[in-house]
Amino acid sequence: MPFTRRVLCTEDSRRTELLGTIASNSLPIVGVAFLDWNAAALLFLYWFELGVDSVWALVRAVFAGRPPEIETGTLLIGSLATRQCSLSVPRTGLRVYLTTLLVLPITILILAVVWLFTGALLVGPLPEPTTETVTGVLLATVGIFVLTGVTTVRNYFYNGEYRKHNSTTAFRGLLPRICTVFFGGILTLTLLTAATEGPEAELGSLDPTVVGLPLLLMVVCLKFTSDLLGVYSDRLAVYFKSYDQEYGWQTAPPKARSIDGMLADAPERVCPVRWGRVIGGLLRLPYHPGSALIGGLGLLVAALFAIGGAWDIVAVIVVASVSIPVLLLCLDQLLRYGTVEYRIDSDAGALVAYDRLFGTALWRIESWEESSLRVEKTPLDSLLGTETVTIEHADGEYILPHLPETTAVVAVFDRQPERSEQIFPGRAGLLG
Repeated sequence: MPFTRRVLCTEDSRRTELLGTIASNSLPIVGVAFLDWNAAALLFLYWFELGVDSVWALVRAVFAGRPPEIETGTLLIGSLATRQCSLSVPRTGLRVYLTTLLVLPITILILAVVWLFTGALLVGPLPEPTTETVTGVLLATVGIFVLTGVTTVRNYFYNGEYRKHNSTTAFRGLLPRICTVFFGGILTLTLLTAATEGPEAELGSLDPTVVGLPLLLMVVCLKFTSDLLGVYSDRLAVYFKSYDQEYGWQTAPPKARSIDGMLADAPERVCPVRWGRVIGGLLRLPYHPGSALIGGLGLLVAALFAIGGAWDIVAVIVVASVSIPVLLLCLDQLLRYGTVEYRIDSDAGALVAYDRLFGTALWRIESWEESSLRVEKTPLDSLLGTETVTIEHADGEYILPHLPETTAVVAVFDRQPERSEQIFPGRAGLLG
């Protein structure tokens, strides 16, 4: 029964998307056939339509129901990705992941650059359109915006497709649209220029008003065909992949992690020492070369000013080049471990890493799941009088840094740990 419901929901979503595609592509046909639109009007409309698609793709990305796939070792953002923290939208089942909001400005910047570049390439060579053309194109753009919005609301939100996507797969279909507008626009400009001015003419000499109706309808049909292929992209993908593929050419994003049993009544709890939660980040400098690169570039700039004898500026740049990477590393360590406690139940043979600020369990391991247990003393541990525990398991390892007491943690597992003193910091400080 759930499978049948899923198939019916998919077919209903496809039907709605197909109707929206037909309606939106009918607008330029009406414009060309009855409103005397020329080639310039078509290219303007397709450029605006690309902007409309980008806006609704961003809306889908913001409210995607699965967490974005971000490497947990990434500086700052990785610590939030580990927690999969999200904000709920009142009176709905929608959630907005914090990591999505953090990377959204970069996504918006990339889409804006692509849209402006496409406009400069396709719309830039065209002569200034008439007032009637601009009015008609803007009205058609509003219609496409409404149609795309209705399709998004019905398929993505009402039918619950947002539960199957994250902020990456929510952009499915946008890349083919960009390629269609970009390459299709170049082809259109080339054909129209050759048809009106000859094969040797420049794009700037294009007169879009003398292009015949058949050629304009051919351009519209090419765009319509590309959009139809986008609607059925998932069905096309199954011929190259497995027949149960639901995401077209993309793989299914992982669901939000759920930890059963957070040991709320755990008899013992231990936390990293206060200084270890902050300055422990300095030990992770070798694993964040980007922060070292920032400092290196700053010192290089300082050397250039030193040649000119501007020592006041040199001092400011040197201080910033050293302090900024240090602050980033310490802030990352604080985000990772500032509110983490390890809940221990030796009798049950379970250990849970719990974040008190976000009220979520980061991971849980049973005594039978670990494959190796090490207790190490890093240089910072020697300074703070602490120890670092590394628990290896089938999917990787969990590292518990700068603990004041490790006896309770070790007691969870049925083995004596390997003990060592490190000269170098290793990977201490990672959540695993």
